[in-house]
Amino acid sequence: MSISRLYPRSAIRQTSEPGIAYSRGFTLIEFIVALVLIGFGAAILTTFVTPTAKSSDPMIQAQARAIATGYMDEILLRKHDQDAGDCTGGRGNWASIRCYDGLNESPTDQFGNAIAALNDYQVAVSVSGNAPAGITVNVSHASGSVNYSLQSQRGAY
Repeated sequence: MSISRLYPRSAIRQTSEPGIAYSRGFTLIEFIVALVLIGFGAAILTTFVTPTAKSSDPMIQAQARAIATGYMDEILLRKHDQDAGDCTGGRGNWASIRCYDGLNESPTDQFGNAIAALNDYQVAVSVSGNAPAGITVNVSHASGSVNYSLQSQRGAY
């Protein structure tokens, strides 16, 4: 079978040596291999070049959610009174959910002991309404990238 039957004349350039022909351009296989190699190179390059500045955000969000949940659980364990009652001492001594209204602090335990690992967070609590009372716990981070809000209601029962 001659080479001229396999390739059209426009793709073959004859040489001075009989039986040897050169084709111009790339074959489809060579083109696909080149595309795959360029794709792998681009994928590897973007994983090293892409900045990971926000990689800690999921951890900060999870911590803010845990802080808000802890405060909300503590508040919901208190009585619902129309007036605040006795709000002296630390949060562990508060009897009513009204004592938490206006609370704005870095996270502490219920006895007022600071939690050093959570100093970058700020907790703000508001209690509004009477029947039922609306409770909002906002937790923000010093980086400004996280502001988590948790809301609930507490009836007088």
